[in-house]
Amino acid sequence: MIVFVAQNVFGQKPFITNLTIADGLPTNRSNCVLQDKNGFMWFGTDAGAIRYDGTSFKRFTTKDGLSSNTIFRMKEDLEGRIWFLNNDGTVNYYANNQIYNESNAPFLGEIKTNFFYHNLFQDTDSTIYFYNGAGEVYVVKGNQYIDYTSSDQEGTVIFNINKASNNHLLLWESNRIVEKGSTDTEVGVHPLDFSISSAIPLSNGFTYVTDLSGNVHLFRDTKLIVRDYIKTDSKLVNDILLDNDYLWISTFDNGIYCYKDDRLILHESLDKIQNLVIDKQNNIWTCSNTYGVFKISNDILRYQNIGSEKFDNKGIRDIAPSSNGDYLWLTNGKSLYALFDGEVFDRKVTLEDNILDNIYHLKNDNLLMNGTNTPLYIIENINVNNKEHTITYDEMKSTPYHIRKFVVDSTESYAHIYLNDDLSVIELNNNYRRQTSGINAWGRIRNIDYNHKNNLLLNGEFNCIITNGQAWIDSTYAEFDGKRISSIVTLNNKTEVLYIEDKGKNELILNNDGHKYLLIDDLDDQIDLKIRNKFYYDNTLFLFSVKTVYFINNPLAILKGESAELNRLNLEFNNINDLYCQKEILYVASDDGLTMIPVKECVNATTTPTKPYFSNVSLNDEIVDLTKGKITYKNKDRLNIEFSSLNFSSSPTNYAYMLEGVNKEWITGTEKQVVYLNLKPGTYNFKLKSRKNMEAYSEVIELPVVVVPTFFQYLATKIAIVLSLLFLGFLMIRSYYRRQLAIREKDNQLVTLENRALQSMMNPHFIFNSLGSIQKFLLQNKAEEAGTYLSRFARLIRQTMNSIKSNSVLLDDEVDRLRNYIELEQFRMENRFDYKIILDERLEEDDYYIPSMIVQPFVENAIWHGISQLEGDGRITVRFYYLDERSIKIVIEDNGIGFEKSKTFSKSKNHLNMASNLTNKRIQLIGDKYHVKTRLSCEELLPGAPNPGAKITLIVPIVE
Repeated sequence: MIVFVAQNVFGQKPFITNLTIADGLPTNRSNCVLQDKNGFMWFGTDAGAIRYDGTSFKRFTTKDGLSSNTIFRMKEDLEGRIWFLNNDGTVNYYANNQIYNESNAPFLGEIKTNFFYHNLFQDTDSTIYFYNGAGEVYVVKGNQYIDYTSSDQEGTVIFNINKASNNHLLLWESNRIVEKGSTDTEVGVHPLDFSISSAIPLSNGFTYVTDLSGNVHLFRDTKLIVRDYIKTDSKLVNDILLDNDYLWISTFDNGIYCYKDDRLILHESLDKIQNLVIDKQNNIWTCSNTYGVFKISNDILRYQNIGSEKFDNKGIRDIAPSSNGDYLWLTNGKSLYALFDGEVFDRKVTLEDNILDNIYHLKNDNLLMNGTNTPLYIIENINVNNKEHTITYDEMKSTPYHIRKFVVDSTESYAHIYLNDDLSVIELNNNYRRQTSGINAWGRIRNIDYNHKNNLLLNGEFNCIITNGQAWIDSTYAEFDGKRISSIVTLNNKTEVLYIEDKGKNELILNNDGHKYLLIDDLDDQIDLKIRNKFYYDNTLFLFSVKTVYFINNPLAILKGESAELNRLNLEFNNINDLYCQKEILYVASDDGLTMIPVKECVNATTTPTKPYFSNVSLNDEIVDLTKGKITYKNKDRLNIEFSSLNFSSSPTNYAYMLEGVNKEWITGTEKQVVYLNLKPGTYNFKLKSRKNMEAYSEVIELPVVVVPTFFQYLATKIAIVLSLLFLGFLMIRSYYRRQLAIREKDNQLVTLENRALQSMMNPHFIFNSLGSIQKFLLQNKAEEAGTYLSRFARLIRQTMNSIKSNSVLLDDEVDRLRNYIELEQFRMENRFDYKIILDERLEEDDYYIPSMIVQPFVENAIWHGISQLEGDGRITVRFYYLDERSIKIVIEDNGIGFEKSKTFSKSKNHLNMASNLTNKRIQLIGDKYHVKTRLSCEELLPGAPNPGAKITLIVPIVE
């Protein structure tokens, strides 16, 4: 294990991560940190309480129920309540996804003070003691305020309360320890000969007490065990944390210290640091009043990092072994450094103005260097003095031409170089003389490298092998024509790994004597950033991106049919440029400097699995309370499940989920939300698991979902609805048939009434009278009159027969038939009456159909029973009026003897009213049929007159 003292490192990767407003924090002013029993990190800030799961922040403010947005201290009690001690002396707590304040927890109003609480202490019986800087103690148990006490020493400050081994309460005040049996019973007072700045009881039974000079004293109960156990350079110690054999101390004025026993092994000069928390993944968390939150990786004490300040505040761009393998060469692009036995030499070699990032140390102790599109530099006869930490050389030369890259053959006789489409050879043993290869038929060169057979592979539009100055096509690489072979790593004399870059997919291909195996398919699915390069050491293939290091243990196992497993280092760096392995140490060159990690610890490291949880569930955008452990709903068509995981490592989280009853297989990806629409009634189970990028999945968590059927989705309801519909259908069919039967019955009645109306119109009395009139004209030798009458009679008979064919007749035809009938009667009665038939002008504008055989019976009654009893001057008027688009009014008037007198001349009342009754029934039926309100009314034309006459009014439908 390598331990070291790192100075002047301010929140730099890879071991310290600084969370600020740039990462999502609402403020950089953080006062305290806490990890709750569920694994969430909490930050108390001047902008509320912030809950953090490693990826996202959730903020609680006064809008959510906090009494103040400035939180001074947080602590979780045995019941899982998270207490917020606010800067204004108010107290809140969080439980069951809710903030409690004076309105929903009235006892909190009773413990509000004028001076903010320093902290709280909870006894094993769950009694909680709140103490502040005014010497006051408020006691709460459950949800009740039960007691209060204050110090008898004016101006005192209570720095902490804990329990002694004799179960007495110990109140650590400014310059004494007050021992109490209870808050009201003082057992003793133990004066101190120094002034306390902090007192921190730890789980090992000791209390670490600091004075105003930064010295840490060790107490057991009230007894001083070790004076000046640790001496810091701080005037204000805020917190002390014991992690196995390591003692962490946070100070407000001088950062963080870490001691093993009483020996300082680490000091981080962070500013205005508050309390310390160790999470379940062994990371140290703290915060600053100025710079946000800091997470310190537990690897900081196990791995060595030489910061960029050692390299002129520039990152390391390349690592290369010395020719004898005793030390390593490092460059920051402007200078050359030597690393021996984990230590960088104080002296360095200053390079030219170009930035150089490629080093090769030849066996003849000449060193080659170049950058991208720079000259090739040769440092001749370079040597290292390990004792004096010096680097010497004879001369630094540079070529007059620029190159893109150089590679050296295994015999170190020559080096191939290229720039764009020009490939050349440099003779390393002949004063670095350059020769053109003459090989430029493959267009622009993408890369050159040596394969496992030590043959030069030229990667261009076409891939070819170059041996003895000749280029030839090798079928092994032909399938990669048009793709970039970014790098080749040799595993043994038969096997190599190719990194193939293509527009759509990047792959790792293992080539074993021409037989190719897909080592990792589509690297973009498993690696967040592009792979920069690879390195093979001790049966492990290392790869690195700009942020982290990946590795595959035993890649040759794929030759036996086993699958390759891609893992990653649980650290993130600032811009990794190169890596190298030597003597069981992995060296990572980045903008953070140089990081050294034992290879075995890297590849065999055990990691803490992620912990998935459900962050939010909503139904139709309404938030669901998850404290019940399941979701039950009905009449909702949109179920939205959001989830996340507790993961404070640098590795991203992948998820796998399924809804049993809907999904048959796990659905994987990085998405943190799923929506289900219109789930059918039933019982479902949503399952979720997570993992860091390429590790094993966590345990599965479940969320039961019960979709309750609505009233109409129950089987009994469906059966009842079907039966009801069948019954309703039966009723409708029965009603339909009844209506049809009623319609047919009305049609039959109409037919019967029409027949009777026809009988009324063509009654024997009329026919006999008409024939008698004809006979009379013949006997009187009035052949012409007899012929005329007979012609009109025949015409009337024909018109009547035509009207039988239809239940409606054209109004003009009805008027013509009515006129013919009246004139026959007028002729028979020797013109003893006159008549008029008057049509509304609107009725003359179009053709209208009215029910047939309607008007004549009333005209016949007017003639026979009204004016036939008069001696002369009879008069009949028939008027037709247009009422609306659906009906016509017919008015029949005569100046006859009236209804009452006509009864004395009538042979029977039934005979007198027969036509009226038949017609009334007909027009009622016709009105029902055509949905028109019909009417028949009879009244005297001149009531009270000797011959009052008659007025018949009919409203009949216009028949379509």
